[in-house]
Amino acid sequence: MSLTLFFWILVVFYSLYLLVELGLDVLNLKHIDKHKNQIPVLFRESISNEDYQKSIAYTKSKTYFHMCHLLYQTALLWLCATLSVFFIVDQWLVNLIKLPFLAGVLYPFAIGALFYLLNLPFSIYGQFVLEEKFGFNKMSAALFMSDQVKTIIISLVLGLPLIALLLWIINLAGENWWIWGFLSFMVFQLLTTALFPVLIVPIFYKFSPLPEGELKEKLTNLASRLNFKMAGVFTIDGSKRSTHSNAFFAGFGKARRIVLFDTLVKNLTTAEITSVIAHEIGHNIKKHIQQSFILSSIVMLFGFWMLSLCLKWPQFYETFHIATLSMHIGLVLFVLFASVFTFPLSPLFNAISRKNEYEADAFSIRSLNDKENMVSSLIKLSKDNLSNLTPHPWYSFFHYTHPTTLERAKAIEHLKS
Repeated sequence: MSLTLFFWILVVFYSLYLLVELGLDVLNLKHIDKHKNQIPVLFRESISNEDYQKSIAYTKSKTYFHMCHLLYQTALLWLCATLSVFFIVDQWLVNLIKLPFLAGVLYPFAIGALFYLLNLPFSIYGQFVLEEKFGFNKMSAALFMSDQVKTIIISLVLGLPLIALLLWIINLAGENWWIWGFLSFMVFQLLTTALFPVLIVPIFYKFSPLPEGELKEKLTNLASRLNFKMAGVFTIDGSKRSTHSNAFFAGFGKARRIVLFDTLVKNLTTAEITSVIAHEIGHNIKKHIQQSFILSSIVMLFGFWMLSLCLKWPQFYETFHIATLSMHIGLVLFVLFASVFTFPLSPLFNAISRKNEYEADAFSIRSLNDKENMVSSLIKLSKDNLSNLTPHPWYSFFHYTHPTTLERAKAIEHLKS
């Protein structure tokens, strides 16, 4: 790599990124070991010592896996940059395709395919060794491969037109192309969000209307009482892939669906699920979704502006042994290395997310006047997912989008019903 100013900036930021990521992992591991012989008071009646030790083992295994993968990805990126892999792939495509614009559109997918294949062993290990070891994996090899193929096809169907549009805008819209590029991506994001529950999720999961009964009645009545417009309550067959539990809303306005994983319906009581859904409705009523969208839009707009500067900065290309300015190569390099510069923002955005979680918990409590089932649902989810019950405060501050179960239970306890 050329020793340009950008090279040294990249080295400094990447070193800080690795130092923070690995340092927090080590700090968290030591904190877990420090508390491994004593179950936190909140969990003592619900979680056995055997389950507690299993959650510790799972957290440590995931942490070691993350550290190894992070170091591997770092070595891979810098090796590709040093050996001019990004330039070599571009030349190979140009010689193969002969049409410069089409070669440019295909370039991000060629690099994506390369990194996908080089990271595939980690995906396989994570699913069929790590998750299997702790009883979470329910996915067969055939289903895994099917999901991979479907994901690749969807990425191509959605991604090719988007990249083609962006490169067209860069070539024709002049100095202010980044504004039009940003607007195009915003429209794309809104469309995919709207289409996600209708077209994309059913490709992977089977949607089933929640059967008539007490749970459906309670959730429907809750939504009606809170004036929450929705298209219905559905379950999906998450258990054919994993025993992890989840629930979410998908879609906009009247097209919104309450979606429950079948594992959640199986493991939680009706009252506990109602508390969880009231929490999710709280996010909508409190407009947390809109807030997150606005914040992410601001970051994306800033990102497009920074991209526009990098794409016309010769040192940016020289650092990676690219002799001439190339929009499609610059776009890929920017995406690959941007997270190294934005990682200091993570604590800020996660702090906002944790604040929203507290507010949604409070909304659930005040809507149902039910602290007990909200807390018990959190404890069950922590137990079933083998969550880390004693994360280091600095680790959770930097990485957690949700407060810990202990923090949420304490906040709920201090709420006035």
